[in-house]
Amino acid sequence: MFSAEKYLDTGGVVVGAIILSIVVLFLIIQEVREILFYKRNNWNFDVDSNVGLRLYNGDSTDEKDLVSNKSRVCFGTPFMIFGFGVLLTACVAIILSK
Repeated sequence: MFSAEKYLDTGGVVVGAIILSIVVLFLIIQEVREILFYKRNNWNFDVDSNVGLRLYNGDSTDEKDLVSNKSRVCFGTPFMIFGFGVLLTACVAIILSK
């Protein structure tokens, strides 16, 4: 049987896993909404979906440094999902190893 007490004493890893789960879920929902938008618009990446986060090249927040819609949908958000998913997997592995 699983005892809840051994999971409560994990030094904040459970809270981190919950936060990472919310972030990954948010990013997946955002990516699905954007893919559906661009699929409905015949993959026309010239039109902005106004669904996702604004991604910039580097540290600048100028409009000229915005990442293109295609780069954001095809590379940016999937890379963030992968990165946060790896961190979430590590947190879950730590929790389950106790």
